[in-house]
Amino acid sequence: MRSLSPFAVPAALVAASAAALLAPGSATAAPAARCSLTPPAHELSESPASCVAAAVSLDRLPAVGESATVTVTVRSQVDLDRATLAVRLPDTLRLDTRASGLPQPRAVGLSQVAEQQFALSTRGRTITFGVTALAAGPAHIEADVSSAVNPTADRSAHSSATITVGDKPGTSRTGTSETVSRGTTRPGTSAGISAAAAPGQICAKGSFTYADKAGAWKPGRSITARVAGKATSSSAAQYYGTGATAADGSYAVCFASNSALYQVWVEFSTDSALWRVTNNAGTAVYTVSTAAKTNVASGSDATFGSTAPTSTTMRAWHAYDAVNKLWAIHGSSPCWTSLQTTNCRKLTLHWQPGSTDGTYFNNQVPVASRYVALADADPDSEHLVLHESGHGLMDMLYAGWWPTSDCPSPHYLRAKTGVSCAWTEGFANALAGYAMGDGMFFWPNGASINLMTTTPYNPNGPADNTNVEDGDQVECRVAGALIDLWRKVDGGPTPTFANMVANRSSTFKEWFTADRPATGLDVSAATRDLVHTHTIDYRTGTPPTGIVTNGGFESGTTGWTVTGGSVGNWTTYPAQAGSWYAWLGGNGVANTDTVSQDITIPSTATTATLGYYLRVATQESGATPYDYLRVQVVDGGTTTTLKTWSNADATTGYAYRTADLSSLRGRTVTLRFLGTEDSNLQTDFLVDSVSVTTS
Repeated sequence: MRSLSPFAVPAALVAASAAALLAPGSATAAPAARCSLTPPAHELSESPASCVAAAVSLDRLPAVGESATVTVTVRSQVDLDRATLAVRLPDTLRLDTRASGLPQPRAVGLSQVAEQQFALSTRGRTITFGVTALAAGPAHIEADVSSAVNPTADRSAHSSATITVGDKPGTSRTGTSETVSRGTTRPGTSAGISAAAAPGQICAKGSFTYADKAGAWKPGRSITARVAGKATSSSAAQYYGTGATAADGSYAVCFASNSALYQVWVEFSTDSALWRVTNNAGTAVYTVSTAAKTNVASGSDATFGSTAPTSTTMRAWHAYDAVNKLWAIHGSSPCWTSLQTTNCRKLTLHWQPGSTDGTYFNNQVPVASRYVALADADPDSEHLVLHESGHGLMDMLYAGWWPTSDCPSPHYLRAKTGVSCAWTEGFANALAGYAMGDGMFFWPNGASINLMTTTPYNPNGPADNTNVEDGDQVECRVAGALIDLWRKVDGGPTPTFANMVANRSSTFKEWFTADRPATGLDVSAATRDLVHTHTIDYRTGTPPTGIVTNGGFESGTTGWTVTGGSVGNWTTYPAQAGSWYAWLGGNGVANTDTVSQDITIPSTATTATLGYYLRVATQESGATPYDYLRVQVVDGGTTTTLKTWSNADATTGYAYRTADLSSLRGRTVTLRFLGTEDSNLQTDFLVDSVSVTTS
């Protein structure tokens, strides 16, 4: 019987600590009940509550040439040693930083950003600064507050104030309904008229670009570009040709014209045959036009340079462009699914500056009217845009049917929800991580979680995005399993899409165990093992090949030869799975423990792999090895050490480890775990879920 390790925590205290740390998508966060300053604005919203809140207000509405004082009020339910305030405003406003503590702003795309750090207590903080209006039109003033040490979703807040600046005093107003604007021609891009087009044609050429949150300029892809013009100064405007921007944001729209045109310009819109971005009412898409070129002769190229939208509407174009990445993996159908070939159902995204109506996919309206709702800063995360758009794709794959929702409110990527929730949310997360190519999910403030984590949950560890709960009720685990299936088994997600068109699955388990094989998708032992690396156990044996007896130790010492009482169901440490495990070491005196079993590896196997979960806890300090666990194979009189672990390999939870046994095909050998300690401080080597799999 092992003594209580000084590193063990009583179960009641663990439960209390976990509750104290649980919060939306967080790393070390306060209780969910405490994080209530910025609750989700809509009942369907997937945006997490936060312990930090911000509010932006102006003392007046300035017209061109007038100034106003902006107040940012920050509240917090937690103390942050270092908080970062980022103030963002368009280049049509001049920032006066005197007496504010803010530095002079730096240019970020067409915006300007000034940042300040300070200690934030539960007493809150107020920051004021001045702005002067330089030009008429919409102006969006934003404030983002986040922990500089731990910038998680529940340690951050976003707020903004949108105004429409008037030309004259008294003509300014709050908010903006503007979706049509004149674009900006980026300096350094060529523009002009040249006699380069074919006779009897006029060609409009150029490119479209937008800036992301960091100010990086990116090409606007698949954007509808329509050439408009007037034949004479008194004639009505009309459209002459329509095209779309290419992968590099460029366009070339040519049309027949045997005579000169008085004016020619190009209009871009966030509307295509397959997706669109509209205002929150869904009544208007965003449109940007170039300046007009005059006296364009037949046979001319009218080059407009690189056009960019205004900073106030920039995020609409970023959201539109992000959907290209979902379209790139949708398959070969001319519509989003094989259920349609013409008159494709559009994926619709609602967004407008300053919006608090998000973040969710609205499937509670008629199918033809369903949409993604994005809040103000949401397009800063392409992962989030793809996630919500992924819900829209699932809705189309299931032809408007939706699994019964068992999602709690709020629900977190790293924590157990319901089996249907984990399926719908995990699928959407998998699309985002796969389409972005990084297997990650990022929130708009930059916080992230690795969807591909395979480290089992450590109930004694902090509740954070690096300590993900186990099983198919956890959307992060489902997402990682799907991405691995798409990368390593299915050759991409399109077989899954075809399967979903043919079958309606309410859970990931139903999809994997029943619907997946129904369309011929692989569910072999190796594929089930792959899913199991994400802590979702659909294996059909223990393990599937049956090579190791009682690999999870749930039947005690059955199948194993044990010295030192090294197999048990202690509560000092949790098992990786079930309640029994092997514990070698943990005595703090000179000692040797062994856990061994004879195994036979079939001669018909092509490969053989030992897999096991290992956790190492120690009282030792530093990187010098003193205590050891050796993973060995004894073949007759030959002992081969596959891997040596020591106190220097201490971990906070279980980690999955493997070793190649392929060279032992056709042989019966002894698999042995050998633990040795010196006479001083103890080290605990915990082993669970031992398997040998073959292919």
